[in-house]
This record gives sequence, structure tokens and C-alpha cells, in this order.
Amino acid sequence: MNPQEHIAVALDFLALADGLIAHQNRLLRSELLWCAAAHAVEAVAKRRGWQNRSHDDLFDVIGHLAGSLDVRIEVWFRHASHLHRNMYEGDMIDGDIARYQRSVRRLVQRLEGLVV
Repeated sequence: MNPQEHIAVALDFLALADGLIAHQNRLLRSELLWCAAAHAVEAVAKRRGWQNRSHDDLFDVIGHLAGSLDVRIEVWFRHASHLHRNMYEGDMIDGDIARYQRSVRRLVQRLEGLVV
């Protein structure tokens, strides 16, 4: 996939998560949001020619971007990572999922601007 395709997929995942009401399926919603964030990071990594083959690489890309662009990127991505963990643990409440969903949206929008 090219960077634009990754961003399109990230936006699709966000839309799918938006379509789930808060209590419908916390695990699915959490993972959709994680996937949106991961694809947005992948888009930037590909655009810049950076390696991105693992979760560790995702965090490395975010570290580079946070240091050079906006430190909030790291917080937003950490929220996405918590959502990914929630898919396994199921221990987040609806309010936290909604708050982290806003963070993922901000992250995707910010990274989209680096790709298009």
C-alpha cells in the first residue's frame, strides 16, 4: 500500500468506529481505533522512507515526529496503544474510550496533513 492508501484506510477505520455506539462493542471499537492510528503512522513512515515493520517501529516513528513536530502526537498515539491493549483486556470504560477516540482522530488528522 502507498501512503495515501494507508491514510484512506485509517479514515475508514475511524468511520467504522464512529458508527458503533459507545456500549455496542468496546473491544471492536478499541481495535478499529488502534488500526486507524497504526495505518496513519505507516503512511508517514512510508512517505518518509522510514522502516516500519513492527510495533516498536511505530513507536520509533512517533518519537521522531513528536520531537520534530508536536509532542502531543506521542500522547495521542499512547492513547491508541491503550485502546489496542483494551481489545485484549476489555477494562476501559466508555468515557475513556470516547476520550481516546478523540485523541486518535486528532492523530490521524495531524498525520494526514503530512502525507497529502
